[in-house]
Amino acid sequence: MNQRQRQGEATDGSSRKSRVAIIGTGLAGLTTAYLVHHDERKRYGVTLFEQADTLSLDAASITLSNAKTGKNERVDVPPRSFCKGYYNNLCRMYEHLGIGFQRIRLVWVYTKASATSQYEPPPEPRDAETIPDSYFVYNRRLHELLLLSPNFWHSSLRQILQTFYLAICHMWFFVACFLLQPWTSQSEPCSDVDADTKSSSDSETFHHYLQRIRLPRQYAVYYLLPVLSIICSCSHAEMMDFPASDVVDFVKGSFFRKTFVPQGGVNRVQSTLSKGIEDVRLGARVTQVTRVDQGMLVRWEQAKDGRSSSSEEIFDRVVLAVSPNVAATIFSPSRSTLGVIPTAPVTSSILAPPSGGVSLARGEGQTPSGECSYRGGDAQIMEFRTAFHGGTAQSESFHFLPSGVVIRTSPSACIAESKGSLHTSKFTRTLRTIRSRSMVERVMGKDTSAHGSEDVWVNGKDNVWIVGSWCWDGLVLLEGCVVSAMKVAEDFGVSIPWSEKQ
Repeated sequence: MNQRQRQGEATDGSSRKSRVAIIGTGLAGLTTAYLVHHDERKRYGVTLFEQADTLSLDAASITLSNAKTGKNERVDVPPRSFCKGYYNNLCRMYEHLGIGFQRIRLVWVYTKASATSQYEPPPEPRDAETIPDSYFVYNRRLHELLLLSPNFWHSSLRQILQTFYLAICHMWFFVACFLLQPWTSQSEPCSDVDADTKSSSDSETFHHYLQRIRLPRQYAVYYLLPVLSIICSCSHAEMMDFPASDVVDFVKGSFFRKTFVPQGGVNRVQSTLSKGIEDVRLGARVTQVTRVDQGMLVRWEQAKDGRSSSSEEIFDRVVLAVSPNVAATIFSPSRSTLGVIPTAPVTSSILAPPSGGVSLARGEGQTPSGECSYRGGDAQIMEFRTAFHGGTAQSESFHFLPSGVVIRTSPSACIAESKGSLHTSKFTRTLRTIRSRSMVERVMGKDTSAHGSEDVWVNGKDNVWIVGSWCWDGLVLLEGCVVSAMKVAEDFGVSIPWSEKQ
C-alpha cells in the first residue's frame, strides 16, 4: 500500500512551522531534535524516524535481575563513558540537562590470547592479578603504575625493569603528543585520485607519527594499541591508519582526566532529550530521501500486524543521524562522498558472573528500571585481551562490573560465543583514515574548494544535513555527536543553551 501525504504547504504570509524530519535516534539525532524542538521562536516541528521499536540511544542496554540482592540493575551498552576536557560540549550539555556525572575508576589488565582459545567464565572482578594470561596491570595514572602492587618492590628484577621501561615509554608518548604536533593539511585535495596520492604527504597517519617520534614498537603493540583500538572499536591495523591528529588531540584532551558515566544511565539522557517530542515514528525504516518541488520527500517502510506498508511524506528539512553507508544509500547525492567512508562491525555481549544469580529482567517494557551498574566507588577491572596472528593483532575488552557481570566488546561481527552469555548486540562503527577525514571535511564545509560545485554535495545542500559521532574532525566518539548537532542548530538559526558563546 502506497500512501502520499502532502502536509504543511503554506499560503503566502502564513507562519506555519517548518517541518524537520530527523532520521535516527542515537545521541546525535536526539541532541539535534532537542535543540530544534526547543527553538525559542518555535519555528520548527520535529518528526523522529527510527527503524527499531524503541529509540536507539538506549536500545541495546538491558535490565538484569540479581537474585542475591533482590534488585534490578541497568547495564548500559555501550557504557558511553567520558571525561572532562575532550568531551567539553557533551559535559556542558549534560550539565544543562541536569544530568549528573558518576565517576568510575578503572584498573587496566593486559592479557594475551592464543588464536584458538575461548574466553572462559571470568574470575571474581576484584581480583585483577588472577586473570589468566595477563602480562601487566595498570591503574591509568603514572604514579599509580609504579606503586600499584604492595609487593612491587619484592618482585623480580625483570618485572621492576619492565615497569620502569613502560613508564619511560608512557611518559615519552605523552610528552610527544604535547610537543610534537602531527602533520596535517588544512586544504585537502579535491579529486579522489589526488586525495589518495597526496594525502600521505599532506597529513600524517598514526602509524607514521609513531615512527617519527620513535616510540618502541613493543610498547605500541602490547600496551598502546590495545587501549586505543578498543576506544575506537577497530583492529590494530585500522587504528594505525587513523589520522594522527585524531589520536593526539584525544590524548591531550583526556590527559589526567577522571572517567565518568551519566548518572542514572543512558536512558535518562534519552528520555530527557526526547521529552516533549510527540511525532515519533518507531519501526519506520527510511529507504529514500528525494528532492521534489514541494520540499524533501521521505519514503519509509513500516511493518504492522505482520504486514509491511510503504509510506511517503514531504518535509522542509531532513537530518540524517545515521552511519555514512546508510546515509549514502538513503540520499543518493551524498553517495560519491559518504559511500567511500569505511565502517566496521562491533559486537557487544553481556556475560553472567560465574557465581550465577543474574538473569535478564522480563516484562520491563520500554521504560527500563534499576540502578545503573556502573555505580560504586571501588575500582573496576577493564581487561584488554589481544590475539596475535602472525603479523596482525586484534584486541577485545572485558569490563567487569561491581555486580560480577562482564561486558565483552569485540571489533568484529563474528566472535566465539562466550559461556554464560545473556545478551548480544551488534553495532556499526565508522572508521577514520586520511582519505575519509578529507571526505568528512569536504562534506562538512571545511574544505572550501568544494563550495559552489554542483557535483559535490555538502552538508545543508538540498536542505539535507548529516550528524553523528563521525561528523567532525576527531575520533568517532560521543563528542562528535554533540558537535555535529550544534552545527545543524547554528545552520537553523537556533540558539544553543550550553554553548560557550551564550
